[in-house]
Amino acid sequence: MRSPIRSKQPAFLSGVSMLTLSALTVKLIGLLYRIPMLRFLGTEGMGYFNTAYEIYALFCVISTAGLPVAMSVLIASLEAEGRGRESERVYRIALALFAGIGAVGTALLWGFSHPLARLLGNPMSAVCMRAIAPTVWLICLSSAFRGFFQGRRNMLPTALSQVIEAGGKLFLGVAFAVYARGREADLPTTAAYAVAGVTVGTALSVLYLAVSKRISDRQEAMPVPSAEGKTPILRGLLMTAVPVTLSAGLVSLTKCIDLALILRRLQSVGYTASEANSLYGCYSTLAIPVFNVLPSLTSSVALAAVPALSAALQKGKEGKTELQRTAISSLGLTMAVAIPAALGVAVFAEDILALLFAGQPEAITQAAPWLSLLGLSIPAACLVTLTGAMLQAAGKANRPIVSMLLGVGCKILLAYVLLGRPDWGMVGAPVSSLVCDTVIVMVNLYFLLRHAPDMLPSARIMVGIFGIPLLLSTGAVATVRLLRGWLGWSDPNPLHTLGTVVSVACLYGAGMLIGIYSYRKHM
Repeated sequence: MRSPIRSKQPAFLSGVSMLTLSALTVKLIGLLYRIPMLRFLGTEGMGYFNTAYEIYALFCVISTAGLPVAMSVLIASLEAEGRGRESERVYRIALALFAGIGAVGTALLWGFSHPLARLLGNPMSAVCMRAIAPTVWLICLSSAFRGFFQGRRNMLPTALSQVIEAGGKLFLGVAFAVYARGREADLPTTAAYAVAGVTVGTALSVLYLAVSKRISDRQEAMPVPSAEGKTPILRGLLMTAVPVTLSAGLVSLTKCIDLALILRRLQSVGYTASEANSLYGCYSTLAIPVFNVLPSLTSSVALAAVPALSAALQKGKEGKTELQRTAISSLGLTMAVAIPAALGVAVFAEDILALLFAGQPEAITQAAPWLSLLGLSIPAACLVTLTGAMLQAAGKANRPIVSMLLGVGCKILLAYVLLGRPDWGMVGAPVSSLVCDTVIVMVNLYFLLRHAPDMLPSARIMVGIFGIPLLLSTGAVATVRLLRGWLGWSDPNPLHTLGTVVSVACLYGAGMLIGIYSYRKHM
């Protein structure tokens, strides 16, 4: 019987569909998770929680961002050359490497939790950092499994493991927080119990991936790989992994920059430490998660594109058509979702927050302007990941480091200046993010034009990729906004928000379908 992993499935769009559905589920669970957490912990408690989570995310990116990509590229190349059985050796070496890196990351986060918390101006968050420290090692193990499956273009284990991880965080995190409150624990300790749900959820995800790998080995009767040839594999992994890790680490670093600058610069203009932590908790709990939904969803496109583009490039001239088709599909899918989402979030930010966080009117009022500005960053944030992935597939994994450095430099400068001005305050955080993402995308596109022009569509196709979603979404949002005024829907409430979202989606979707039908009819 043919193994589902060795078969030529899943095609690029199939992999994207799986990962997108998974990412959507994960983000919805994440939003659901924050609603009870906000009620249990308040904005101050969420400040402790999110401080630890952002530091954990940085450690995870440093530990895992590059190696899974390198694994998927290397395994996809082996598959394209008809040397698929050698992928097991790549997996074994990578797993040992990941486990060692993860152990070091966990030890560092645990041992330096107090100095890190003090450095960020939030010393009470140290207990949360220790609660999440073991997750760094666990996520490294899961990344080895995911890199193996993704290299063979089997996205199902990755998708399901992400859902298991998020579900564990939701149910166990809430349960642990309830338990801590029942014991009358203080606020930082209660937040640490909630963080522990992330650790246990990740452990369940690793268990599922290990079982899936074991099943696939039995189906294929994989041989035990020899000890020969480890050095070339390690060299191949590190040559791709190091630059990818550096560029991805800079993206995660921008979030830590937000954290450190917000807490310290707000205190420099008169806010107390508790007030600054509360504002950060509001920004990171209400505005940031909603903004992150779309870049996370479209990152599925980049994740599936890397092995597909690498395999096409490996075929040389014979793979040029496949290369261009994959690149056009990637850009088209990303912009078809990102552009209407950006306009919708920018215009209806308060309504969206009212739907998700009903019963928190003060926090909603504070966060709505921040979310509107972040909404404008959605297309650029989505393209940061996709253009970086295209450069990685083209063998130019070091180029995104340059673009990231330029973008992060702009962000630091702007955030430092604007957050320290009383007339700007927290608005400086989303504005600096918009400028950062825009700079990164522009530099990445320059590198693609210079080093991999075949990956970019023609100017006429690019106009369609960006222009059609912009025109259709502008018309849909403007029509619904006028309709809301005519109906008297001025105050945000859940019913009005649901009606708005459905109406915009239907108008935009109808326009896209008409456009696709007209295009095919005249082909």
